[in-house]
Amino acid sequence: MISLPIQYLHLETGIFPVFLVMVFLTQLARANEPGYYVQSGRTHMLWLSAGFVFFSLVFGALLYKVSPLLAVELAAGFTISMLHPANALCLFVHLLFLRPWEIVTDNALLSALPRLVGALCVFSWLIHPGQHAKPTGRTSGVLVVLLGFSIWLFLSTFVTPQIAETQADWFATYFKSPIVFVMCLFFIESERSVKEFEMTLVISVLAMMTVGFYQFFIEGASSARLESVGMFGNSNDLASVIVMVIPFALVPAFSAASSLVPQAVGILFSGFSLLLIWFTRSRGAMLALAAQALTAMNFGGSSKRWLGTMLLAGLLGAGYFTAIKVMPRDAEDMEISSESRITFWKTAVNMTLHNPIFGVGFDEFPANYDSYSTGVKYVWGLRTAHSSWFLAFAESGVIGGLLFVTFFLMVLRTAWRNRQRWPAQFYALAGYGVAMSFLSHTYTFYFYLLAGLVIASDAFQEGLNCEQDIS
Repeated sequence: MISLPIQYLHLETGIFPVFLVMVFLTQLARANEPGYYVQSGRTHMLWLSAGFVFFSLVFGALLYKVSPLLAVELAAGFTISMLHPANALCLFVHLLFLRPWEIVTDNALLSALPRLVGALCVFSWLIHPGQHAKPTGRTSGVLVVLLGFSIWLFLSTFVTPQIAETQADWFATYFKSPIVFVMCLFFIESERSVKEFEMTLVISVLAMMTVGFYQFFIEGASSARLESVGMFGNSNDLASVIVMVIPFALVPAFSAASSLVPQAVGILFSGFSLLLIWFTRSRGAMLALAAQALTAMNFGGSSKRWLGTMLLAGLLGAGYFTAIKVMPRDAEDMEISSESRITFWKTAVNMTLHNPIFGVGFDEFPANYDSYSTGVKYVWGLRTAHSSWFLAFAESGVIGGLLFVTFFLMVLRTAWRNRQRWPAQFYALAGYGVAMSFLSHTYTFYFYLLAGLVIASDAFQEGLNCEQDIS
């Protein structure tokens, strides 16, 4: 893998302090809550200071040729992660979005960073037994369905030509998705942690958008569509994840308790997001925005929040309808894209019908495409289903596909049940559910992060309700 231009890493490094400040302020507010216990505050601070110095020296020695500032930022992130498991989880998620190891590919520390931060999450969770989330019966039901899908998907690797290679690919690509879902269930234990996680998603996507903006407008676009960098830098992938996080920035801006600064930040972020979605020219993202607008108008909050709901719907709806009218994308290209997707979907159905038990096997859609395709071929090379639903059925059969759809519906039902308490989560899932219908995101961690947030929030809320009933 070839390293990307170092300025992309510098742009991400510039966003990193925003994330650290958000986590630090969250931790300060958490520490001031009644009942939050810290043994020997002075000794605690000395240990944290020593840890920060240690991490700075180690990371600085390994990153001095890449970015000394990144070394200090990582040291700060590791240190603050020792204060609460949710902080460690948010650092892990933030780095999964930034993916600096895909920008600089020849640095040992960056290559090992996902495993290091994953181990840090486990360690932080172990040393803070009083800050553990408490999954409920409803949580367990969703988890069982996800585990069932994961196991069935793994079993599908045995029908592939290269079993060992496919299983290695399953661990390298899909395995992190159920892991981050489970981590959300056990790390997000309070309303403050929910908000911290939501803001982590917003800031992380802001970093992706900043890199994409720089690449498209400053460096000069190498293609007609705005992209980002790394594994998920494709125009459609970028647009879908932007759609997913817009509600987390915009909905709080119109809450009754919101001040002028959060309102301005939420509106500016949403405006910047719509601008970038426009230049990605992703029709799936436009449809997702329309879905969010319709959701906000029909299933919004109480009458006391009707103004914020209508403004949210108006902003998203205007962005969609304006884009559809004047989208600067070649008509022939759009027609070919539409017909190609229909061909991909028909091919996926054909694969499922001929292989109803395990499908064609995990990650085997591209290799089997020519054998099962029936339509006109507009594109060549490695092709995918361009739909998370069709891909699940094609590669894991009827049982695997039904398990995946059931998991999504259970998460959607939970978000619907809690739409008054967590409206942004419901809007985010509604929009992203539409976007992933046109993308092969069956195995990517974006959906599982959102699903983990929704189910963890429900578990926290259910536990709170039980405590109130007992009292």
